Amino acid sequence: MTAKPTGTVTFLFTDVEGSTRRWDEHPDAMRAAMATHDRVVRQKIETNGGTIFTTAGDEFCAAFSSPLSAIDAAIETQIMLGEQDWGEVGPLLVRMAMHSGNADERDGDYFGPPLNRCARLLSTGYGGQILVSSATAQLTSDELPEGVDLVDLGPHVLRDLERPEHVFQIAKGGLTRDFSPLKSQTPVADAADLLADGRQAHAAQNWQRAYEALTGAEAEIELDAEDLQRMAEAAWWTGRSDEGVSIREKAYGAYVREGKKEAAALIALALAESYKHRLAGAVAKAWLARAKGLLEGAEDSEALGHLLRWESVVAFESDGDTARGLALSDRVIELGRRLNDRNIEALGLQDKGRFLVATGQVEEGMMLVDEAMVAAVGGELDAETTGRSYCNMLSVCGQAADYERAGEWSDAAQSWCENHSDSAYPGVCRIFRAELKWLRGSWQDAVADLDKAVDELDGYPDIVGAALYQRGEIDLRSGRLAEAAEHFGVAHEYGFTPLPGLALLRLEEGDAEGAEELMRPALDSGMGPLDRARMLPAWIDVQLARGHVVEAQAALDELEEAAELCGSVAMRAAAAQRRAAIATDDQTPAEAAKLAQAAVRGWTELKMPYETAQARVVLAKAQSAIGNDAAARLELTSARSTLEKLGATVAVERVDALLGG
Repeated sequence: MTAKPTGTVTFLFTDVEGSTRRWDEHPDAMRAAMATHDRVVRQKIETNGGTIFTTAGDEFCAAFSSPLSAIDAAIETQIMLGEQDWGEVGPLLVRMAMHSGNADERDGDYFGPPLNRCARLLSTGYGGQILVSSATAQLTSDELPEGVDLVDLGPHVLRDLERPEHVFQIAKGGLTRDFSPLKSQTPVADAADLLADGRQAHAAQNWQRAYEALTGAEAEIELDAEDLQRMAEAAWWTGRSDEGVSIREKAYGAYVREGKKEAAALIALALAESYKHRLAGAVAKAWLARAKGLLEGAEDSEALGHLLRWESVVAFESDGDTARGLALSDRVIELGRRLNDRNIEALGLQDKGRFLVATGQVEEGMMLVDEAMVAAVGGELDAETTGRSYCNMLSVCGQAADYERAGEWSDAAQSWCENHSDSAYPGVCRIFRAELKWLRGSWQDAVADLDKAVDELDGYPDIVGAALYQRGEIDLRSGRLAEAAEHFGVAHEYGFTPLPGLALLRLEEGDAEGAEELMRPALDSGMGPLDRARMLPAWIDVQLARGHVVEAQAALDELEEAAELCGSVAMRAAAAQRRAAIATDDQTPAEAAKLAQAAVRGWTELKMPYETAQARVVLAKAQSAIGNDAAARLELTSARSTLEKLGATVAVERVDALLGG
């Protein structure tokens, strides 16, 4: 056995980023993936002369007598890990950190400050990144291997350590070079400089830098209410939702002490919304009441606009009072125009628009949503209102199955999303954009977006539930039924109704009766016409599977009415596809073929490959019934090719059975 290094030792610590979630989602696959990970890490450490002295879960702690050997081991490990096929768990990203110093060795283990510093340094990094302390950098800077560089990341304060650490990153061809700012407390600077930098970064919407600078300043001096509000916004935009709430509460108290009622009311409204999304209804109502009290008798103002806006949303979404919701949204629009406040006006426009769409006034409502989006992409609105308008646009387009409009506005808003790619609003937007991605066949990209959204929005159970539901939809299409069941179940635990996906899963499992039992109460619950329309294709499939053709026909009539109301290509295609299936069964295959061809054209126009393939299968059955076997085989072959590329294994097997027959 190699003797453990003594004297000046270079420590290399590694761990896998995001492993807990992957263990929850893919336990069997993770066992195999972690076995590969452990083999690679152990091999590269030992072949470069390192000694592994501790492992815990996915973490490795190794000691080297030579810092250059530690660097070689880290680089070789990252490159070899990047070459592995990780299967369904996705790439395992490993962060690494190294620090050199004198440590105590006892009973086969190491102790002392160098290990603490290395562990704290590791916690600031990201998967795929190799961080180096100043001590290790000094020992190696003149002897680095050819092609290896040390990128200076500057001084940083590490958690629980008094002395700042000057941090470097190893760069080499084949390694990822660009990462987000380190997750340290803050780069070193005095409080006045930090405060100035934080304010400047906040104004520039550089949220990570603003957060780091302002939290660093707060550690040294007491911040006023306005700076606390800036820090809360920066925390929220960087995905620190719980911390953002806590800071906002401090800002609220500071504004009250300063006698600034309007500013305090704005904070109270933001807190009411945060607690609403956390499903803490009583707390949300209390903050709303506080905002009302602060604004009682107040003149027209930005805060009053936000209060009226909140009341309009509550009236429509919670109380079911459509008339009051619309009337209040009109007041918000009017107030915004009177105050020349484009943010207030845009919020009123997009709220009224989505209220109208939900009640079936689709064309009028979409015009208002579009008007708000013009202001958003045109740079007329602040970051929060832009994000809110974009998210609501995607949501209402999904509700109306208007995927063309959603795609066009998504393309138009792409630059805004890229500039805010690490923020909380894109966490919400990512969920809606992910739906577009998986509908258009980009399943893996959609999964990555949804997983990131779940991580960013952990404090918002209703939104997380929506993301998990979509994961279930992708699993269902992929043929991973157990994973779909798990995601639908967890989505339900988060308060999201997992329909129609869960019913389609039951149908896939051969339990049409169970699928019907799940869907009927939802359809009988008095939901709006567009919410019903989104459920109807699945309901028709369930009724056909049950042999209830009359009920299926009635639902088809309703779906076609909704398609005309919305002008939705997707709804028309879904209806035509199911009419074709019924016509084939009714021995009218020529009519069925025409309907199926219309469905194929519709889905193709929308660039939705899975739906296109399913419509081709229906068309093939109609062609076969006509006696045109060559045309039927052509459609099946095209469908199979598409489904195979998507990874829809169960659907491919079904097409294979038809081709084989």
